[in-house]
Amino acid sequence: MTDQSEVLATLTPSLLRRGVAAGTQAILGLIVLLLAVRIEAGFFERGLIALLGLAALWQAERLWRATGHSLVLTRGALSDDTGRIIAALSDIERVDRGFFAFKPSNGFLIRLKHPAPRGWCPGLWWRFGRSVGVGGATNGRAAREMADLIAFVLQDRQASSPDG
Repeated sequence: MTDQSEVLATLTPSLLRRGVAAGTQAILGLIVLLLAVRIEAGFFERGLIALLGLAALWQAERLWRATGHSLVLTRGALSDDTGRIIAALSDIERVDRGFFAFKPSNGFLIRLKHPAPRGWCPGLWWRFGRSVGVGGATNGRAAREMADLIAFVLQDRQASSPDG
């Protein structure tokens, strides 16, 4: 019997990656706001452009806060450092790191056996239906190692199962 809470790996975005990701988004928001001020357009059009700039700034702030967290892989689940479970390992069907997989940059895709509630932590993970994308502002090598570790744990469980 193994300890389900044993930490196998963690995935933490570096301060530099967080800064570049959130900073790029913030610069986009500021440029769009500047465009809203300087453009020759009607009130409605300027307001719409300003709203888009504010949305980009809000997204930059949200991304900065979200990437302050880490992902933790245990024998029981992939979760964040607050304890929110992203995917139980017993519900993972497969891990896809392929070139054509619809996955975040520097990350991987997890296919679940059953649909899960939608969730999103910008720059770290997203979940929609049976798909979970991990990565974005994370280190590509560390994400690959985590994906390989998940695949290894799944393979080990399948080999040790009575019907497997």
